[in-house]
Amino acid sequence: MKRIKAIIPIVFIFLTLLWFTSEDFARLTWSYFSIRGFIIQYSGILAISAMSIAMILAVRLNPLEKFTQGLDKSYRLHKWLGISCLIVAVIHWFWAKGTKYMVALGLLEKPSRNGNVIGSGLGEGLGNGLHNGAGLGNGRGSPDLTTIKGVFSSLRHLAESVGEWGFYLLVLLIIIALLKSIRYSKFLNTHKIMPVVYLLFAFHTIILTKFTYWQAPIGWVIAILIAGGCWAAIYSLCGRIGKQNKVQGKIEKFHFYKHNRVLDITINTQQSWRGHHPGQFAFVQFKGEEAHPFTIGSVKNVSGRIRFQIKGIGDFTNNLNQNLKINDEVIVEGPYGYFNFKSKTNRQIWVAGGIGIAAFTAQMESLAENPQLKAVDLFYCTQCPDRDFIEYIQTLAKQANVNFYLMDTNVDGFLTAEHICDEVHGWEKADIWFCGPSNFAKILQNRFAQLGLKGNSFHNELFEMR
Repeated sequence: MKRIKAIIPIVFIFLTLLWFTSEDFARLTWSYFSIRGFIIQYSGILAISAMSIAMILAVRLNPLEKFTQGLDKSYRLHKWLGISCLIVAVIHWFWAKGTKYMVALGLLEKPSRNGNVIGSGLGEGLGNGLHNGAGLGNGRGSPDLTTIKGVFSSLRHLAESVGEWGFYLLVLLIIIALLKSIRYSKFLNTHKIMPVVYLLFAFHTIILTKFTYWQAPIGWVIAILIAGGCWAAIYSLCGRIGKQNKVQGKIEKFHFYKHNRVLDITINTQQSWRGHHPGQFAFVQFKGEEAHPFTIGSVKNVSGRIRFQIKGIGDFTNNLNQNLKINDEVIVEGPYGYFNFKSKTNRQIWVAGGIGIAAFTAQMESLAENPQLKAVDLFYCTQCPDRDFIEYIQTLAKQANVNFYLMDTNVDGFLTAEHICDEVHGWEKADIWFCGPSNFAKILQNRFAQLGLKGNSFHNELFEMR
């Protein structure tokens, strides 16, 4: 978690340093329009870089998932890169387009064209010279930079319009993505437009970025990021994301625990599933629906059967039990995630909030087959305990030699760090593995940190994909 929190500041600091080494601040005068030119270029660099990295992360590349320690954390980084891009893009828009509105309203006076002010237009700086490089295109086989610069200049007004309308669309799409009151299916359908928006911004950036930047390290880095982002955008538009990890299967059986609204479903992939580790998840696409992420609740087996426990907590999952039939075809994509229970301690504490219990059922099946010496304590917190489902979990825990604690929040209240410390001797030397609501995770993690638990001893899955 610490790794992904540090990525955005590190990237922005790195880009800022490169920008400083590539810019001529001797020409800066302390006037609104002079500062404006620098801020437009700087904010544009940060915005396109954040959006490029977000686009690349969306492709679900295995090396990037490994680097971020799980696709859940990749998507959390993707989310915050999107928010960062929006914030910087708003600043960019204000200095570029907002300034023009203020001039039109008489709130600002635009300097004359023959003045010494630079950066008076959107993306201004494009034609601010090539640092004595006008003759660089005269050698045989060398590109004519003056000609390229002229082409870019001719496309400037088009790039400004593309950037402006792309910005309005970006704001709308990110708002839709952040508002959880909007249905997940609508979020996914609208989010598919994002690659097109990115390509518009890539064109906007290439044309309006200060021409001399392309001959400096900052330009080389931007070019690499834009190239990667354009590849990811096209890859997404072609429907290639996750395709290499998809298998087809059929619903073999399912059981609905009505009291806690948990659907236990088994999918038979006819041995085409490549396998998984306990704690991983997969995207499941039922007939006529968009793919949704669910934790895999069973261990790897030679038959290719996969089990999921799905909680009815939204429009889609609430009605899933009524819409499914035996032998319905489904598509499973995965596995993803690094919630792998690996630790160097001799004791683990598991905390499951609601349907977060699904992350632990597969591990208990694995421990039942391959016992270990580690002591494990499982705290399962639920508001609606279903007797049959609890008996199923208790049986698994007994087979896996796991100490099981049931917390009915309606009767026992919410689980606290102090309650765990009272029940588990030697908790300070244990690893804690949590799966459940994010707010619950933050409360427990902060409290355990206050009690002296090492920061890297608390592991949780960031299962919110938006």
